[in-house]
Amino acid sequence: MMCVLAPALAQNNNDTRQEILSILSEASDEVYDDPNGSLEKSIRAKELADQIKDDSLKAAALNRIGNAHWSLGNQMDAIEFLQKSLQLAEANNLEVLVSKNYGNIGNVYNAVGFNLDAINYYRLELGIQEQYQQSRRLFAVYNNIARAYFNLNQYDSAHHYLNKASKRLEDSFIHLSPILYSNQAETYLKQGKLEIADSLLEVTYRTSNQYGSKRTSLVANQLKAELERKKGNPEHALEHAQLASDMALEMGVKELIYTTSKTLANCYGDLGEFQKAFENQIRYEAYKDSVQNVKVRNELELLSYYQRLFRLRVLEEKNQISTTLAEQRQWIINGLVIVLVIATILIGIIFYSTMKIRKQKRELEQLNAFKTKIFAIVSHDLKSPIQSVSSVIEMFNEKLISKEEIEPYLPEVREKTSNLMGLLNNIFLWAEGQMEGENLAKENFTVHQVLEDLNAELKDRLEEKAIQLKYESAFGFNLHSNRGILRILLRNLIVNAIKFSHPKSIVEVNCVEGEETKIIEVIDQGIGMREEMREKLFTGGLESKVGTNGEQGNGLGLALCNDFVQILGGKIDVESVEGEGSVFRVILTDQDA
Repeated sequence: MMCVLAPALAQNNNDTRQEILSILSEASDEVYDDPNGSLEKSIRAKELADQIKDDSLKAAALNRIGNAHWSLGNQMDAIEFLQKSLQLAEANNLEVLVSKNYGNIGNVYNAVGFNLDAINYYRLELGIQEQYQQSRRLFAVYNNIARAYFNLNQYDSAHHYLNKASKRLEDSFIHLSPILYSNQAETYLKQGKLEIADSLLEVTYRTSNQYGSKRTSLVANQLKAELERKKGNPEHALEHAQLASDMALEMGVKELIYTTSKTLANCYGDLGEFQKAFENQIRYEAYKDSVQNVKVRNELELLSYYQRLFRLRVLEEKNQISTTLAEQRQWIINGLVIVLVIATILIGIIFYSTMKIRKQKRELEQLNAFKTKIFAIVSHDLKSPIQSVSSVIEMFNEKLISKEEIEPYLPEVREKTSNLMGLLNNIFLWAEGQMEGENLAKENFTVHQVLEDLNAELKDRLEEKAIQLKYESAFGFNLHSNRGILRILLRNLIVNAIKFSHPKSIVEVNCVEGEETKIIEVIDQGIGMREEMREKLFTGGLESKVGTNGEQGNGLGLALCNDFVQILGGKIDVESVEGEGSVFRVILTDQDA
């Protein structure tokens, strides 16, 4: 009976091996475009390998599971499965799989920003692969080394290894060529070589569509959006950024949604569509916290992993001490000294990382508090005046009140509309200012002309309190800066000065040209403030105070002023004496001004 069953079992095992190899091949092809599908297939392959007790196939399946977790951004899970695969591969003398695990561990280090460590692992892989001369693996490792150098901003080294990768490209794995072309395009884009980058992106599009590479097509669209922004084509940039964002949302990969949302927000900002820019900026901020928290967690988990390895090594050293001869004791002491040094370094790294995380947490808490305040204002200060104005208009349309009866409400409607527009301007400009990496459009202009426009715009406010706005020193005072941001900055400061000035007083704008700076002062003779109020003035943490004529505010103005001055590359300070008035001073360097 056993003689009959043995050939059948052998045939079943062979069939299962073929099935596992087929599943692993599919998982490998899907790791970039469908990492979840790749993970499911790899787990299935590992289960089948366990059934037939084939360690070599099990090691290959563990490698694919680790690679799928890497593509999904689960770096700690990735390192765990890759280390298991590496141990099995080493135990079974599977040298090619050992080298592949080195490369995949390098990918994990690259993902968490340990680029030099990544390069070291890639070189370990390269040392083995150069013996076998397998073009596909050499293509992958050269491409990976180039990516690590790119992350270190060493673009010449990146080009060197990308050229090596291109020489290894063969028809049998030509479907991987879009990855090479997109990496080359991104490197040239970072170097400012736009024409070369543009032509490489065209090749990336064509090959991505030809071989069905969704992720590379997404990357190509995002790079094209950045390139078109640099070329000054905001409409084309928006088109590509929208495609990249849609693809990222469809794929559901957080890191891709995070980066494409930022690009899309920048493109809408370039076109002046601030509401859409603000919506995408909010999505970027939401995913930013998630992605950065995952990155920090992965870094800490990796440090914890190596701390556990260190502890195991210490235990091994202790066991060795108990069995070592007397003449080896000095070597052991030296080894313990080295261990203590490593422990000190690890503790220092962990302490530094902890302090950095606490600092980031404080900054995030401050930013979230400011955002919370903005959303509270949006929900109240926008909703309330709009409802009031809408109610009056609805009553008039339904003929519940006549034209004569509505006239007493018109000043209030005008005031609410004016306040509403001021708040919207502040919110949109704050949102635009929060976009990292924006290139400010600068021009030459005179501050006097800006103040002339503001004097006309604020005429009603000034006349209501019989306040004079003086700015004689602004004649001939020239700046090279962003006119729009400076205008809203000065408007907020002047409106603030009018609000807290006594009727029939003077608000003066004084322009001073120093040796290396240009200074604009807004001076009032109002109620002034206490020292403890000045400390919270620009943080958004100070509740809005009622003006001398009962004027209401939203508490955002001066905090936004601080943001705008930083965007212009300057700083703002205040001098104030309670009961005597205040001086708000905007200081710009000659280089920025």
